[in-house]
Amino acid sequence: MKEGYDDGFGARLRELKGSESVNAFAKFCEVPEASMRGYLDGKIPTADRALRIARKTKADFEWLISGDESHLPGTSGAQLVVARPTEGEVAYFQTPFAVSPEFAMIPRLDVQASAGGGRLAISEDPLEYLAFQAVWLRSRGINPATARILTARGDSMEETIRDGDVLLIDTSINRIKDNAIYIVVYGDMVLVKRVHGRLNGSLQLISDNPRYPPEEVTSAEVDQLNIAGRVMWFGRTI
Repeated sequence: MKEGYDDGFGARLRELKGSESVNAFAKFCEVPEASMRGYLDGKIPTADRALRIARKTKADFEWLISGDESHLPGTSGAQLVVARPTEGEVAYFQTPFAVSPEFAMIPRLDVQASAGGGRLAISEDPLEYLAFQAVWLRSRGINPATARILTARGDSMEETIRDGDVLLIDTSINRIKDNAIYIVVYGDMVLVKRVHGRLNGSLQLISDNPRYPPEEVTSAEVDQLNIAGRVMWFGRTI
C-alpha cells in the first residue's frame, strides 16, 4: 500500500458511490473525476476535500475518514477539526488524513476560559487541532505560530460569547493595546473579558452580560494580572 493511501477509506467511499458511475459521482461531489478515482482506490483526500464529499453524500465525517465511530455520544471526541470562520461553523473529523498546505493547524489547549469565575487547571498539551485557512489568518494579522484555541465557560459574555464557544486567541498580544476582548489570567483563574485601560493606570474588566457588573483593577493590582492573549475570533459547533 502506497503512502497516503488507505484501502478502508476507498471501500467506504465505494459504498457511498454504489452503482453510480465514477463520472456522475465525482460531479455530484464537485470533485475532479481523476481525483475521485484516486480516492476510490484509497488515496486520502485533503481536509477541505473530505469535508465537501461528506457534505454532499451526507456521510458521517469520522466514519468516512477513518471508519471510527468513537466520536458518537458517550465516546471520545475528534482529534482534528476543520474550522471555516466565514461560514460560522466548526466541523469535526477523526485523523489521519492529509491536510492541504492552505490550512494552518492551531492547537486547542486543555484550558477553559471562564466567562464568569472559578479556578481552572491549565495544561499545555493540545487536545486536538483546528485547521484554519492560512490566508484568512494572515488577513486578520494572526500569526499561526502564536495562535491557540481555548473553550469558553460561563454566561457573563453572552450574547457575544456563549458557554462552549471556541476562542481563537493570539498569545503574542500580552499587553492591552485597545478596548478589546482578552484572556486574563489571575492566579489559577482564566477569564475572558473586555478590558478597558484608564488614564490612571487602572483596568476595567467588563462582561457583555449586563447581569455582571464591571470589575475594577487598581493600578497597584495590574501587575498581578497576566494578559494571555487577545480573542481574535470565536465560533461554535453546529
